[in-house]
Amino acid sequence: MVTADLIAILRAEIATARRNGLSEVSLDSLSKLIDIIEADNQNSPDGVDRSQEALERFKSILGDWQNNNQRDHETRLEMLRATISTSHLAIKSALLINGGAAVAFLAFLGTAWSRFPSAAVKELFAGSLGYFIGGVMLTGIGAGLAYICQAAFGGELGKYGDKIAEPLRWLATLLVLGSFVLFYLGCSAAIKAFVMAG
Repeated sequence: MVTADLIAILRAEIATARRNGLSEVSLDSLSKLIDIIEADNQNSPDGVDRSQEALERFKSILGDWQNNNQRDHETRLEMLRATISTSHLAIKSALLINGGAAVAFLAFLGTAWSRFPSAAVKELFAGSLGYFIGGVMLTGIGAGLAYICQAAFGGELGKYGDKIAEPLRWLATLLVLGSFVLFYLGCSAAIKAFVMAG
């Protein structure tokens, strides 16, 4: 294959890939493409024009390679979208259950506090409310850290973004999970208080 033909084919395929939204290629995929070109080139002497059939075969192989890379790129993009969507759902759920429990429990205690004469029962109810409020706080901090983590992964924090993004992601995850644990502890304390009061 003439070098000019090879360059023209590569430029055309790169332009097609860019139009399809592919912005990066893995080194493994690039290495496979070079292996294909090299194997194809060894089948004929240097400087000899390929027949139209060989050129079409090469274009087909190159098109398959491009389609595989495009499919891999789209798969990774969809997985990222699904991960972000799931994390948003977890944060919203944690905030909703802890915030709703705190507001409802505060309204309940405002009207029923005088009905519980035992100090131990009142202490359990107050502790339960404290757990719910703590859950709201953990969720809020986790959401803030998730935002900073996303900015770090997006390159907005400069050269240190990659170093801090991974620990921030795990810390945000642990904080949101901790808010669910606090909700459970708050419910347990409230149930215990009701059992003692009854």
